[in-house]
Amino acid sequence: MDWADDVAYSVHDVEDAVVAGHLDIRALPGAGGADDPEGLLDVAAAYARDAGRAELGAAIDRLTALPFWPAAYAGSLRDLAALKNLTSQLIGRFCTAAELETRAAFGGGHLTRYAADLVVPREQRLEVAVLKAVANRWVMQRAGAEPVYARQREVVQELVSALRLTAPESLDPVLRDSYLAAPDDAARLRVVVDQVASLTDRSVETWHAKLCRR
Repeated sequence: MDWADDVAYSVHDVEDAVVAGHLDIRALPGAGGADDPEGLLDVAAAYARDAGRAELGAAIDRLTALPFWPAAYAGSLRDLAALKNLTSQLIGRFCTAAELETRAAFGGGHLTRYAADLVVPREQRLEVAVLKAVANRWVMQRAGAEPVYARQREVVQELVSALRLTAPESLDPVLRDSYLAAPDDAARLRVVVDQVASLTDRSVETWHAKLCRR
């Protein structure tokens, strides 16, 4: 599950950063990270503490050398299609690499729950670490981001409070039985948190407007 989250968020966050204009895809350092004016490798080191700058720079080089890596993004329909293809290809690359490595370690049978441990190749783990660092550097650390995040945290906290007061009626039908079956307040809060976590950013705002601004 951790690997799935890392892949999904790192890849889609980079895509969103490019589309929103926060990241110029040409700004990524090359040549093993020797030229890194934006300090990307320092950020990446926090996601891969067992890797040095040269190894993280090599991960960047592998990614930017992929045949489907866009040379630039200017917002055209062709550019958007290329960016969507990048997202799809990267997810396939990371998932396939983990599957092949896991099969090599545990065989080709039915790997049911607890019958095997997911094995992620080091190269792909470092590539994802670099992508996470890209999202951190150009999205989370961008100028003016902190007030936006502060407001988002406030909205989420208010929505959780409102749902705790109005559940189970305010929950999606699929979660109501879990809420009613929860043995204590902590378990019920977990269901409420699962509800909020299932929402998109736009849905959070919609639910907040409905439940918190009455």
